[in-house]
Amino acid sequence: MRIWLSFVATAIAFSSCARPSAPSEPALAADVLGRIEAPAGVVIAHRAETYAVTGTDRATIRAQLHVPDGTLLERNYAGLYKWQLTWRYETGREGTLCRVTRAAVTLTSIVTLPEWTAAATADPVIVTEWARFRRALAVHEHGHRELAYAGAGRARKAIESIPQQACSSIDADVRIAAEPILNAMKLEQARYDQSTSHGATQGATF
Repeated sequence: MRIWLSFVATAIAFSSCARPSAPSEPALAADVLGRIEAPAGVVIAHRAETYAVTGTDRATIRAQLHVPDGTLLERNYAGLYKWQLTWRYETGREGTLCRVTRAAVTLTSIVTLPEWTAAATADPVIVTEWARFRRALAVHEHGHRELAYAGAGRARKAIESIPQQACSSIDADVRIAAEPILNAMKLEQARYDQSTSHGATQGATF
């Protein structure tokens, strides 16, 4: 029996140019609308990150609504979701044949949202608008997370379903089994953004 650890894939799901919930609700940004149950055999490493937005008028706020320190494409968005999938598996050996006896998948999940720091001195109308926007953006990112969590569960099942075969080929076949799942996950994330106009149809506009 052996354990093999492999870095598999990194994918980025871009979120809309919208805004999350009010500064009076820091727990929302920290947890991004609560926990999602991890599929069996999947370990979740999730964290929420924020960047500061200042100013008290709409134009100043809008000008700062972009994810900092990212790629050029990432900086076009007010919020961002990234995921990374890794896996390990154990094999049982019978002569020259091996089979996967257990697989475990780790999903690294990162949400980045803006945090407005000037609400105390702003027009109450803008404060209310920001609260609505920020919650809608959080809802959008929560959808990205749900898709990634479900995909991680499918990847684990695909690895564990590999039939017994020559030990020399099992590593390659694990990759072959997982690759379509990873590609499907990326496609699902892109379709989600397309169907929601990057969160605009969910109210993530400011």
